[in-house]
Amino acid sequence: MKEIIHGILMWLTDLGYWGILIGLMIEVIPSEIVLSYGGYLVSKGEITLIGAVAFGTVGCTVQQIIIYWIGRYGGRPFLEKYGKYLLIHKKHIDLGERWFNRYGAGIIFTGRFIPVVRQAISIPAGIARMSLTRFTVLTVLASIPWATLFVWLGMTLGDNWEQIDEKAGPFIKPFMIGAVVLAVLYFAVKTFRRDKRRKAREYGTAGENDTAHQLKFIGAEYKVLHSRYVRAGGSTQEFDHIVVGPNGVFHIDSKHWSGDVKFTDTGIERSSGNGGSDPTAQLYRHEYIIRELLRKNGIKADVVGIVCFTHPGCRLIGQSPAFTALKLDRLLHFIKTYRPKHPLTPKEVASIHALLEQNSRSSR
Repeated sequence: MKEIIHGILMWLTDLGYWGILIGLMIEVIPSEIVLSYGGYLVSKGEITLIGAVAFGTVGCTVQQIIIYWIGRYGGRPFLEKYGKYLLIHKKHIDLGERWFNRYGAGIIFTGRFIPVVRQAISIPAGIARMSLTRFTVLTVLASIPWATLFVWLGMTLGDNWEQIDEKAGPFIKPFMIGAVVLAVLYFAVKTFRRDKRRKAREYGTAGENDTAHQLKFIGAEYKVLHSRYVRAGGSTQEFDHIVVGPNGVFHIDSKHWSGDVKFTDTGIERSSGNGGSDPTAQLYRHEYIIRELLRKNGIKADVVGIVCFTHPGCRLIGQSPAFTALKLDRLLHFIKTYRPKHPLTPKEVASIHALLEQNSRSSR
């Protein structure tokens, strides 16, 4: 293995700065080794320190953006099936999701200094459709000190750069401790704010909370309502979530169910748990309410019902014959790629959103 790594590094050397960038993008060799070898080249005068750090930062960032895009457009099912070819396994995805859900977007920066987490954290960011601009900025800010440290260590070690594993330990440990401390402080602040404003931000069950968190990343062109009693056609119904966007009105019922969920022509069969009724009838009532409200005001728009399953231990078998049923990691992708019969302009989106607010009240 040592000879293979050395051979690849020799090939990358011939490419100079671009070799560092390519080596980090594909990360066949760990980034620490590529960067430290770049530092060795600096010590020999073949490349400059600034150039090595700059190309190292770009390479680290591009590689994470690639993982982000895979998470965003492939989702968890794709990564669980093909991630092994990218050296990403289910345990990495689970770890990244736990950290992202616990600490939020701030972990994109702090997590870069923690082994395993630094690679895995880009996956849930993509699945959650976090702003690419924000993701890139946080990744660049974290990649600069990471690249600088290992290029400097490689430059200092010179011909002994291959000892990077044992020499880097004393330097990496403070980075890890600092990152964990920042993550804990970040989480503590978020928890304090959440507790302070709990009445204004509480959405009900665990499934509704998870869905609401995911919908934060849907984009400015969409308007979102949570936990609303909507009235129309002489009736009032409680909705978990309503999303209004350029491709329609989506009403979402969150279900935090574990185990197998099998869809049949007669309804839903569950392998575990007795709580929670078949949501089909409720979604029909929800659709009636929204269609009546739009019809009364002369508005044409697609109305789409979704049952969103949020529990990580839930497995969907078959398809619902009545409404769209999907896991939480596919929710944003489905909404944003839905092709409507009646596309809506930004003005129409704002009008429908205002109409829903006028004819509803919060159930919190």
